[in-house]
Amino acid sequence: MKQRLVHIFLTLLVFIYIIFEELVWETIARPVYDYFHSLKLLQKIEAKVHHLHPWILLILFLSVFVVVEIAGIFAGILALQGHILPATLLYLTKIPAAAFAFWFFRVSQDKLLRIGWFKSAYTYVMDKIDQIKDTEVYRAVKIKTTKLKKEIKQLKARYLPKGALKRRIKRIYLRLKKIIKGV
Repeated sequence: MKQRLVHIFLTLLVFIYIIFEELVWETIARPVYDYFHSLKLLQKIEAKVHHLHPWILLILFLSVFVVVEIAGIFAGILALQGHILPATLLYLTKIPAAAFAFWFFRVSQDKLLRIGWFKSAYTYVMDKIDQIKDTEVYRAVKIKTTKLKKEIKQLKARYLPKGALKRRIKRIYLRLKKIIKGV
């Protein structure tokens, strides 16, 4: 019985991890990260970041990272208290900041990993993530979520053809514009 409860708990944790990885990172945060990365202003900042001392980079990175994590925890607390809309809005507003933090980490990773304890902590976390990904539970949940993601994409393609939502919003906007001008 104890082993079954542990299995259920691990499955739930892995499922939550995969949902956040697939849904939040791949669907929302990755495009924001890519957008940040493509900005010419940030490309100029990238060049300047490489000249900063590793400890300054660490303070900057950890400042943004800690704020983002606290916002995520607070959003979770709000959701558990039944305040779904504020929790969702808070979580959505933290995504650009998280994408910025990941961008900043990638840009300064070589210097950050020169700090011994930080490199040890980073290696430890990455090893734990790899251990999770090597479990049977992870692989089973990953297969199920990949299948679910594929089904959602098929439903989206079927009921929301590419550009259909954008065209519909544009039509509504134009109608409203005509109504307002007519008044």
